[in-house]
Amino acid sequence: MKSDLQALLALRRVLRSAAEGEGIARSVVEEMRGLSPAGASAARKVLLGNPPSAALGPLRDESGEEVATLTSLIASAARSSVPAVGKSGGALAATLERWVKARESRVLEQRVMRFRSLMTSAILGAVTGLLAALGPLVGSIQFSAPQVDHGGLVYGAAAMTAVSSGMLGAYMSGRGFYVNVALSLCAFALVSSLASPLGGLSPIVA
Repeated sequence: MKSDLQALLALRRVLRSAAEGEGIARSVVEEMRGLSPAGASAARKVLLGNPPSAALGPLRDESGEEVATLTSLIASAARSSVPAVGKSGGALAATLERWVKARESRVLEQRVMRFRSLMTSAILGAVTGLLAALGPLVGSIQFSAPQVDHGGLVYGAAAMTAVSSGMLGAYMSGRGFYVNVALSLCAFALVSSLASPLGGLSPIVA
């Protein structure tokens, strides 16, 4: 994603140079040589005498649709007016750049939401694990309440944790929900095992 944006910016500078009257080949060499392996290969091929249309082929084939569209436009400049292609391609390059930036922002937002869902699953597992471990202690304090089945409470809380974190993971990442389930159950098992000695304590009645 980031490489596509960098390639678009470099190709936009190529079009700007073409609109100002510089040659396509010279602009490709100046702008693409330090971009990426595909860009460096294109610049090297131009220096070896290949036309820009042939030199930019690997970059067009290995990049996204936006970069491929702009690369094809630059490659077609050799068969038409170079300044005209440079001027008309500037607006297209700006539009494609906004598309790539918007897509990059969506991907970043999805990653942030995914990370938050994992944190939520871990916190859910820790809280339910603590409550399940302290259940017998809380139940023994309330003398009128029935005796709490510790085993059933732990299994029930673990099942509730797995279902809840799985639903959250399915909503946030689709098929990756099992990561949320695994993380929440690990937190549940860790916290419940650490807090289980507290559940076996007897309340002190004055």
